[in-house]
Amino acid sequence: MNIILERVCNVCKTVQESSPDITNFKQLIKLTRKTFKDHRFDIAIKTRKDKDLDSDKWYVMAYYDSENDFNMETAIEVIVHHNLTGTEQFGSHQIKSFLMEIFDATVHEFRHQYQSMRRDHNEYIEHVDVTPYDKYLANQDELDAYAFSIAIELLRTLEPARARRNLSRISIMSKMRTGAVYTSPTLRAYIGHFGMNEITKKLAKKIHRHLESIDKKYIFM
Repeated sequence: MNIILERVCNVCKTVQESSPDITNFKQLIKLTRKTFKDHRFDIAIKTRKDKDLDSDKWYVMAYYDSENDFNMETAIEVIVHHNLTGTEQFGSHQIKSFLMEIFDATVHEFRHQYQSMRRDHNEYIEHVDVTPYDKYLANQDELDAYAFSIAIELLRTLEPARARRNLSRISIMSKMRTGAVYTSPTLRAYIGHFGMNEITKKLAKKIHRHLESIDKKYIFM
């Protein structure tokens, strides 16, 4: 996965370096699409207006389609949900925040692509007698992909050895903050939802493995 991390990181760095000090949402989306294409990524980057959001808010979601991948069609779709006019100014801080979300969402879906390719694009199905959202979070593919995302979030502020040591106290670790935000919002969400149980113990083991394998220099930060 380090090869993909490096490639996506290079895209985000290129967009950051190519952007003027002040840009706007429309220009940033256009440049991001172009740069992914220039780096030979077959990814659909879309925007979706959401009037329920505050006028200055946005967030990024992404999806992987194994059937499209099998048929050699565009398999990863990145959607930026927003309630912007498109002309709002984005300074260097907003540009960086935007690209970090693009990076995190994109590499998460590439992790799903890796999982799918390893089983010849057959879907993973697990029968667990829990609510649908619990089933989604406890699914082995999602546990692995979210552990991958959590490792990336932790490595942005912690050295790998320290992050691995702190996993023995994962509940406390989930409450760590970097400034006003959680060091790993994804870890906080998992522990907040499940508490400490067999699922979060499995999650901790997977995070540990990803912390050992991810090369920190390929994380956009």
